[in-house]
Amino acid sequence: MDISGELSGIRASQLQELKDLAEFKTERSELIHPEILEELIRLTQLWNREIAVFLSRPGTILAAAVGRHATVTLPPIKGRSIGKHLRCIHTHPNGDYRLSPLDHSALLSLQLESMTSIGVRDGSLTGIQIAYRTGEDDSFIVNLSSKDWQSFDYNDSLAHFSKTTPNNTETAKGKERAFLIALVDNDQDDNEDLIELRELARTAGVDVVGQLVQLRRYGQARSYLGSGKIEDLIHRIQETKANVVVSDDELSPAQVRTLETETGLKVLDRTGLILDIFAQRAQSREGKLQVELAQLKHLLPYLSGSSQGQALSRYTAGVGSRGPGETKLELDRRRMRDRISQLEKELKIVLQHRDVQRRQRTRSGLPTIALVGYTNAGKTTFLKVAMEQTGSRSDLPTGENKLFATLDPLVRGIRVNSSMEILLSDTVGFIRKLPTQLLRAFLATLEEVQQADILLHVVDASHPQALQHAETVHEVLKQLGCDEKPMITLLNKVDKLLPEEDISELVERLPHPIELSLARGDSLTPVWSAVSSLLT
Repeated sequence: MDISGELSGIRASQLQELKDLAEFKTERSELIHPEILEELIRLTQLWNREIAVFLSRPGTILAAAVGRHATVTLPPIKGRSIGKHLRCIHTHPNGDYRLSPLDHSALLSLQLESMTSIGVRDGSLTGIQIAYRTGEDDSFIVNLSSKDWQSFDYNDSLAHFSKTTPNNTETAKGKERAFLIALVDNDQDDNEDLIELRELARTAGVDVVGQLVQLRRYGQARSYLGSGKIEDLIHRIQETKANVVVSDDELSPAQVRTLETETGLKVLDRTGLILDIFAQRAQSREGKLQVELAQLKHLLPYLSGSSQGQALSRYTAGVGSRGPGETKLELDRRRMRDRISQLEKELKIVLQHRDVQRRQRTRSGLPTIALVGYTNAGKTTFLKVAMEQTGSRSDLPTGENKLFATLDPLVRGIRVNSSMEILLSDTVGFIRKLPTQLLRAFLATLEEVQQADILLHVVDASHPQALQHAETVHEVLKQLGCDEKPMITLLNKVDKLLPEEDISELVERLPHPIELSLARGDSLTPVWSAVSSLLT
């Protein structure tokens, strides 16, 4: 039997006494074996802490947890992320036997069979309260005095009051419920990184049900969040019925294991979330190869120092598990490295093929203009509008208002006028905290940027963080060695600006700025004029 929670100051011999309770089996008709109850009351009085035990349907104690007064840490049960046939029985050392709101939320969110609280004061039982789950959001309460609990028939009561509910989590209905966590420099609710993480989750098809932040200086290397914040996180997860935790930062394998052990949920970091979106967006063979390569390189460190099933069980379904790499998740390190090597060879062939295509385009003598910018700034919309306004046949879908709507590179020939024809390429959007490994994995796509004659930087001028987004794009371009290329800045979405909003700083600080709105179909003539002047 595993014991978790606040164990500091408790002797090993006393913990062994708690473990020894696993030898007693509670009959189905019993609420709890009398000797188990007697020992829980004694230890609760001795430690002055809550003690919780989890019983299986046959009556065996599977796990125990020790907490402080009004809190209790509910541990993950091996092989059971939710406890449809588990019951939790825990003590309240303050003598109040009534179930707390947290107890009720734990009953529903963990889908327990029942939740029981036992009041303990001065080493004596004050009363018992039981809650049965009667639906996804309902429960029924039974109160027992200190005298009549032994004559109580648990099985009959369960059959009478409870209603077996389908094991339908939000995931089964098509949506996962994500709880966001982040280390921030300030704890403001409108933190830009968290706003962007919410948008990433929405793009991945996940509902965000809550968020928790901690000042970065209080973060922990082993667990990412501090111990107090982890306790808050567990409570909030139970209250919101979240079934996945998403971190705004890239997590180490140790941090993932610690958070998953503490919360009992799948834990995903920002990189994993972005890779999940990439897996949904990739359409071409090239894109799928790049996604799988990036997924495997991201997963490889998580195999170190732990069993395969435990380290990667969080990737069995839902967000973070989509894409070509899904079938490779049970590979050991050797086979995973072999697959990475194979993918790199296949991508090398793709690069050679693209290089042949690029040389053919170079022989045509047509200048290449590469669209770059922060994700969801309007690059694909520009390409579509450019083709429509120049009379070219547009085979492009309408750009979506989602992050990374375009993943695979697109190159189209456009005759701007009788004297100028260009090749216009659209590439994957950039984003803050984009790991270097993703840049390397998507080198085949980003080579279009490296080979371009001119860069057309599309900026969402209406975004409150437009300048910071532009700086992020410039930083990524610097990593690609493209920061010295001629650049035109397209200040898009000016139709969304409020009268009091001023974009003069954008105009002053960004090269060759041009203001327009692609949504309302403004003419692109000023853009082509700027391109022509840079080409001559």
